Amino acid sequence: MELIDISRSLSPATAVWPGDQPVEWSWTARIDEGHSVNLGSVQLSVHAGTHVDAPQHVRENGATTDDFDLSAFVGPVDVVSVQEECVLPYHVEGVTAKRVLFKTEASTLSSTEWPDSITPIHPDTVAALADAGTVLVGTDAPSVDPLDSTDLLAHHALIKENIVNLEGLALREAEPGLYQLVALPIKVRGGDAAPVRAVLLDRGTWENPSDVPDLLT
Repeated sequence: MELIDISRSLSPATAVWPGDQPVEWSWTARIDEGHSVNLGSVQLSVHAGTHVDAPQHVRENGATTDDFDLSAFVGPVDVVSVQEECVLPYHVEGVTAKRVLFKTEASTLSSTEWPDSITPIHPDTVAALADAGTVLVGTDAPSVDPLDSTDLLAHHALIKENIVNLEGLALREAEPGLYQLVALPIKVRGGDAAPVRAVLLDRGTWENPSDVPDLLT
């Protein structure tokens, strides 16, 4: 079984939302300075790289990262390629898994490049996915809404439907199809978001969700 890393690297060179906290790395102790260990320290935004948004990100009294149902982050997933300007309902007509990742032009960018524009998810698409029982939506873009959006319609639609919002994935090596997703968030208490290490498990022969083993059963 092949393991595909779909997480973006975090380093001081990682591109972050303009004006957000950059990733900073420093050494607290070094062996070559006489200490018994090397000890590193990192400071970063919880929205840097691959991360999951909690409702609190866009709602003052929204649920936080403590409230995540971790089962949403593990299980069969469809990777869907979208090359148009927006993710529309017809893009998900063939989706069968309860988790969906959208592979767009953002996957051609490295972790150090910030996009000029992205492929947002239309709120009608969120509604269509909710009708299908979707529990998690992911994108390789840094947001599910346009970069200049202030009403954040897709964010709010996902919250309304209780669908987890996973952003900043690296899907360059993931071909469209069915996989097993493991994308657990770091346990950040009371956070509006949390970094995620996400991977896909690929056997190359799965054709429908019944073929994909459920790791939680």
